[in-house]
Amino acid sequence: MGDFYEPGHTYSETNPAYDWAFRCDTVTAHPEDGERTALGWRRFKGVWEPYAYGEDDWDLHALVGINHPQEAPRG
Repeated sequence: MGDFYEPGHTYSETNPAYDWAFRCDTVTAHPEDGERTALGWRRFKGVWEPYAYGEDDWDLHALVGINHPQEAPRG
């Protein structure tokens, strides 16, 4: 596992009861402080929506064990 979300990967909770996933499309950095933000699509409770996760979110997800990357489906 890397130190942050990676474009082209989908991260998901292994317990289907939570129904959470995040497909990372790109990562950008704040122009002043360099903090990274992952941009992509989050699925929560069966609904996909555009979403952004910052570095603090990565730390939280790594702590509770929900960062399980898989290659994002193409097309």
